[in-house]
Amino acid sequence: MGNFDFKDKKNIYAIVITVLILAMGYYVWDYMWNPFVEQRTSLENELRSAQSELDKINAKKHRIAELELQLVQAEKDFEKLKEMFPEEEKVPLRLQDLYAVLRASGVQIQKFNPEGSSEKEHYVENRYSIAVNSGYHMLGYLFAEIANFNYPTAITNLRLNRYSGIAAELQKAETHGWTPITVSVSFNLTTYTSKKVAK
Repeated sequence: MGNFDFKDKKNIYAIVITVLILAMGYYVWDYMWNPFVEQRTSLENELRSAQSELDKINAKKHRIAELELQLVQAEKDFEKLKEMFPEEEKVPLRLQDLYAVLRASGVQIQKFNPEGSSEKEHYVENRYSIAVNSGYHMLGYLFAEIANFNYPTAITNLRLNRYSGIAAELQKAETHGWTPITVSVSFNLTTYTSKKVAK
């Protein structure tokens, strides 16, 4: 191979073209291809991350529906609790309930008095003083009905005494076949209301 003639215009032109091609190639590689590859890699990473987040969201969609159902049920339960433990004693409704079961049980009402309330740490006790004349089965029915109220109750200070007119009642029961009055009963009935929390 002969010596390369740097004075030949064709050779100089070829060198210049080669250098320009190499320079252009380097420019394209360094300033266009590399940034493109880096951007593509970054976008692929972002896409994978977004897909992962989307998968998590899709996986939790059913959980959101479950939570919404739980929230609806919790609201219903809260309304029931508010009914069971109102912020104020619903005296007319309590009296209505109590009179209804007293009449249904067949007992003779002697006394039925609201006796005030007393505050505890988190609730208020509302007391009623009740006295009735009754047979044992009537009394059992009465207490069973009170126990089935849709709000908490407590019976305290229960006193049973022999009914003063038991002899006449037994005679009437034999003659007419009805259930006799045999006991005089007094007790305190307590209901509960929630205590407002000071803000």
